[in-house]
Amino acid sequence: MKCGTFTKTKSKKQNGLRTTILMSAIVGLVLCVSCNKKEPQLTERTSPVVKQELPVECGKEIIADKPVKVGETGMILPVGSKICITTDNLEVRVELPQGFAFLSNDLNATERTLPYFGTYACYCSGQGSACNVFYGDGLGFGCLQSSCTGACTGKFTYKGYSVDRVINLADKAEFFNAPDVQDAIRVLTKDVSALEAYGKFSVMGIPFYLVQDEKTFLSKATCDCEGTQACKLKTISLPLLKGEVAAKKIYYCEGSCNGCELTVN
Repeated sequence: MKCGTFTKTKSKKQNGLRTTILMSAIVGLVLCVSCNKKEPQLTERTSPVVKQELPVECGKEIIADKPVKVGETGMILPVGSKICITTDNLEVRVELPQGFAFLSNDLNATERTLPYFGTYACYCSGQGSACNVFYGDGLGFGCLQSSCTGACTGKFTYKGYSVDRVINLADKAEFFNAPDVQDAIRVLTKDVSALEAYGKFSVMGIPFYLVQDEKTFLSKATCDCEGTQACKLKTISLPLLKGEVAAKKIYYCEGSCNGCELTVN
């Protein structure tokens, strides 16, 4: 009897020990898995990858061999302008030839020169509709109704600024004789003292001298272009306005060579 009782009691203790070991193993395994599991990164959940849209490619490219009309804007693009009509027919991108620039009425009168790039697009007065652009040799480019239920209006812009005019910066005589350039010069020089013999200024990136004492100025002014005679000193008198005693006179250098500049020693 004692032997049997001893055997039974020992069996119960062994079973209990096995159960404890098994439970400990299970708990340990669960803890191990939990420790090895990586927490999700916040940046992965809150920073989705943003798809960047590439600019629409040119479907047709033209280099103007004659002046090009720009729809109802009244602008004329010069010979040599590079014209790109996008494949979706929604834009005309223009690169002006060297020496030309776009002007914007959105900018200050003395600083309204824009880079030589501009974009022409057509805008529909009806919401949710689209207008297409077109180009015709000899006709220039303008707007087509497409799916537009209202009126289509063509407009030139550059990074949100309006593009209102093309100006020839290489032809300084034409530049300084332009009425809006002369108006800008008047604004720029309105506070100059009558006692000041001369002064250097810049309008739309083009330098010039306002001269009130020509004898003093001409004794010091020179036009130089790599030692050649191609660079010449020129002058323009702004039209006399009401109330002005004397017309403003400006001097500049111009010539068919690189670095033609007016210097005063």
